[in-house]
Amino acid sequence: MKIQRTVLVVDDNEINRLNLKLLLKDQYQVLEAGDLEKADAALSANRVDLVVLDLALPPEPDNPEIGMAYLLKLKKESPDTPVVVITGHDEHALAVRARKDGALDFFGKPFDPDEVQDTIDRAMESRWQQLREQELKRALDSRMGSELLGESAAMNELKELIAQVAPTPSTVLIKGETGTGKELIARRLHAESPRANEPFIAINCAAMSAEHLESELFGHEKGAFAGATKRKLGWFERASGGTLLLDEIAGMPLSVQAKLLRVLESGEFSRLGGESVICSDVRLLCSTKADLEQLVSTGEFRDDLYYRIHVVEVTASPLREHMEDLELLAARILVQKGLACGKQIEGFSDQVIEQMQRYSWPGNVRELENVIERAVVLSLGNTIEILPSLAGPHVAHESGDLLQQWFQQLPDSGIKGENAVADFEKQLLLIALDRNGNIKARAGRWLGFGDRAKDKMRYLCDKYGVDSQEDS
Repeated sequence: MKIQRTVLVVDDNEINRLNLKLLLKDQYQVLEAGDLEKADAALSANRVDLVVLDLALPPEPDNPEIGMAYLLKLKKESPDTPVVVITGHDEHALAVRARKDGALDFFGKPFDPDEVQDTIDRAMESRWQQLREQELKRALDSRMGSELLGESAAMNELKELIAQVAPTPSTVLIKGETGTGKELIARRLHAESPRANEPFIAINCAAMSAEHLESELFGHEKGAFAGATKRKLGWFERASGGTLLLDEIAGMPLSVQAKLLRVLESGEFSRLGGESVICSDVRLLCSTKADLEQLVSTGEFRDDLYYRIHVVEVTASPLREHMEDLELLAARILVQKGLACGKQIEGFSDQVIEQMQRYSWPGNVRELENVIERAVVLSLGNTIEILPSLAGPHVAHESGDLLQQWFQQLPDSGIKGENAVADFEKQLLLIALDRNGNIKARAGRWLGFGDRAKDKMRYLCDKYGVDSQEDS
């Protein structure tokens, strides 16, 4: 699927604009503006991927400061939009200055067609490379990239459904408990679609206020609200041509639901504080752990929006329903966490495998990841012998004392005295606090202290004179 990018040419010379349009029209959609007022109007009304700006503009065509001032304005109000400037061939110093002020590149007049084409192509690729790098970093930071692991009947059925649905433009509603990999399914739907080379953006609808979420989705104009000091492109614009995942859509405020419905019905929207209508080609995916049908019945979720997003339904199975995949998942997670922590750990003991298989994993794959990461951090050998904090009702630790269990991993070399126990206990305390923002209750839960996590952590911090924070 080839998405045509948009170039805005700002030049008061009609012949120059025509030449650039003829040169670029086969590869890009070209918009024209003969003055700065028309340039502002074009930017407000369209998703512009690149601005080509002549520095010689009215009302003083001989004064490049007019164009330089507009360049600064563009970088302040629309920092996401790259700018290429047009200069005279004898104005190298001016081009260097323009770059310092935010221009991505430049070319000279009279136009050299090859130079113009190469400059525009490089600038456009740079813009989209930034989005790709952001998404790659997010993918690398995510739990398991974009690979669906497992050979169980449930996982094979899911893979077959994704293969069937991914090539279509249909909106998909992904349902599942916390930690089941709903975003991972969304990434696979994107990766197997014709939009795979375009942006994939995920936004959590439950983590923001209505105004903030609306601004993130649709963008805003300068002065739209207090603190809006520049124009901002929303994710519907930035993801155009690609895929947008609205994670936990059940948490979307009703006011934003209404605006989203209008976008789904018409494919058009306006930035917050703006009047111009903008079109965007985005494939929408939605995910939820909530019962949307129940929320519709209570009026907390719009029924018309529900029917719009509930075109195709994909369900992420909880881990307890495909436990035959657990060893494969655990092995892959162990490799990832070992590399991240700089440790070479070969595997799990038979006792740990049995322990994992007996547990119900209410937090699903996300809980499995967290438990294995803690085990890797605290492991003293090349095999995971103990899982640090399976607090569920089906798991019993061998010694009944978490710290003592880890202490048993120390080699029998005469160092298991009282001081060694204290040193090891303090080391675990510091690791737990560091991994959990220096907050007692979180660190205590991470260590597996259960309901009395904060009290136990407060005691240990006092014991070893360690400063930390209380949960807010």
